[in-house]
Amino acid sequence: MNTISYKHGNNLYLNITNRCMMACPYCIKHKWANQFEGNDLKLDKEPTAQEVIKSIGDPKKYDEVIFCGYGDALANVETVKDISKWIKENGGKVRINTAGLANRYHGKNILPELKGLVDAISVSLNGTTPQEHNKINRPMFKEESFDEIIKFAKEAKKYIPSVTITAVELEGLDVSKVEKIAKDAGVAFRARAYLE
Repeated sequence: MNTISYKHGNNLYLNITNRCMMACPYCIKHKWANQFEGNDLKLDKEPTAQEVIKSIGDPKKYDEVIFCGYGDALANVETVKDISKWIKENGGKVRINTAGLANRYHGKNILPELKGLVDAISVSLNGTTPQEHNKINRPMFKEESFDEIIKFAKEAKKYIPSVTITAVELEGLDVSKVEKIAKDAGVAFRARAYLE
């Protein structure tokens, strides 16, 4: 049975798509064969908003309800909006973990549509130059992706209260340089441990 919501710590994670704008060779979905702590995150089909809502229960039980599975939830922005609206109406907090390429992917600025629905967004930036980012993450939009992600994080500040750029502590990646990029963009920064 595919898992569409799973608990980790005091948070609930929502796995709504396996589509992603990146093909990161270090992604744990490859190493862990789509498993995470006993949950099978490979989706046979994308769940409907109602199916996901049904799996949540009481969103107030969690510190945050986070869109984060083995894909980028913002590939499926309409479902994100419907679920987030329900979570907010029921007293929950919403965070999205994303690669930051949704505006380019959809060919429009989707961030205004998230205003009032999302409390926090974490934007993954694993690279310090367009070339390094392209090599490490194999993004759909190649070297153009790097500037797109930074632009997305800056734009997100207008609509989402908490914006954080994150970087995985990959061997050879100078996360202090990514931290400086986040600071220059006027957003928070968080380093993430590389999961074995």
